[in-house]
Amino acid sequence: MRRVTCVLLPMLPMQILLRQKPHWRNAPVAVVDDEGSHGRITHLNGLARKCRLRIGMRQTVARDLVPNLHTAVVSPDETSAITQELIASLQTFSPRVEAIDQTGAFHVDPEGLRRLYGGYRNWATCIHHYLRARHWHSAVTVGFHRYRTLAVAMLNGGVTILESPDQEREQSDKTPLGEFDLPGDICENLAALGIETLGDFLGLPAGELHSRFGAEASALHDLFAEGLQLPIQASAFDEPSRISFQVDPPDDDQHRLLFAIKGALHSLLHQVRARGEAVESLELSLHLERAPLHEEHIEPASPTLDLMMLLELIRLRLGEVELGGAVEEVEILTNTVRARAEQASLPGHQSARDMGAAHQALARIRAAYGEQSVTKASLREAHLPEASFRWEPIQRAETRTNTSSEKPTMIRRVFAQPKPLPPRKPKEPEAGPSLLQNQAIEHLYGPYRVSGGWWKRLVERDYYYAETDHGDLLWLFYDRPRKRWFLHGVLD
Repeated sequence: MRRVTCVLLPMLPMQILLRQKPHWRNAPVAVVDDEGSHGRITHLNGLARKCRLRIGMRQTVARDLVPNLHTAVVSPDETSAITQELIASLQTFSPRVEAIDQTGAFHVDPEGLRRLYGGYRNWATCIHHYLRARHWHSAVTVGFHRYRTLAVAMLNGGVTILESPDQEREQSDKTPLGEFDLPGDICENLAALGIETLGDFLGLPAGELHSRFGAEASALHDLFAEGLQLPIQASAFDEPSRISFQVDPPDDDQHRLLFAIKGALHSLLHQVRARGEAVESLELSLHLERAPLHEEHIEPASPTLDLMMLLELIRLRLGEVELGGAVEEVEILTNTVRARAEQASLPGHQSARDMGAAHQALARIRAAYGEQSVTKASLREAHLPEASFRWEPIQRAETRTNTSSEKPTMIRRVFAQPKPLPPRKPKEPEAGPSLLQNQAIEHLYGPYRVSGGWWKRLVERDYYYAETDHGDLLWLFYDRPRKRWFLHGVLD
């Protein structure tokens, strides 16, 4: 009989969370579906289960029972990204890998690999060791039925090789029904009838399950039917498109290089288009004569198949760099995504701003001046105003629609470093700051005290809004420890 393997990473979201926060491993931890007080628990580690917490419990109730409980959300996007990484890893052991949704379970075809590894056990052990070396807890079961091997993997850890379908059936029937993704009320109703294991459940008449326990119970029963087993639906290999060519003789003229790159890029885009994909970014590698490898990352505003747009971004990027020698070889690697057709906007619903043009403009700036040239301010918690934000790179422009009911926003342009103001002359009174450019303060609003930093350097500032005779609105502060006035920003 044809073999099938199940690779199970139990409680995958919990494993993802503990990889991100390894210092939580010795404490009760729960994965919740929402950070708010009404978020419900979806996964628990062993210490949390010993504290009598259960799946589905609200976060507030769980914290009342276990005050030192650590909780966090693991988003579906994070789980999906890790699932794709695991598929790519398992594809190094078999070309046929299928993920069972995002549950952390994978079906892998072991056929044809027995002689290469010296038997199914050696092959399965290699997979288990590979995952363990990357700090994944896993169970690998080689059997005959797709979902019975999954049930055995739920029951056993490590590597299990099933010798016959009868042995597989015997072991899988012992799996507790609570291990499967059934709603809690269904499991409770079945437990009231003495049905607690998979074997008990499969002994029920299939025709009555749907009417008495619902579609989910009936679907689970159908998965284990002997005659309805589907072959592995293998995931496609995610192979990046790559092309390279020699430059003979080596050349450092950018015009000739761009002409050669254009021909190679045209051929590369033809491959990408044939797969129904679009270019998300390019990795350009220039092998230089008697000089280190030169690499550039080129990213358009949005996934594209436009040859001239990509060539223009390459031209802008190379125009800002100085190569250390003549180019001997050019290599282009494309990172692609599934191409999507743009939906046509209905008349009267088009945006007043052309966001596509804005995205292209930002892509040209990044290509010419580097990835750090286009940034936005991101807020963070800090005592001092100059530390309450940081600049982060952005890839796309954003719009915000203001409604008529919103109050006008006061824009504060903060200097990177506060500017010291001229000290008062000896004959002038000490109260109030002295301004530059022959300005005088007409009104001073404040003070607004900011203090902190006692653990590093004492900070005591009195902030003021100063209205000048020129109509400017300045943001000033008086530094008490230094007894000095500073200009920290202006307001629009």
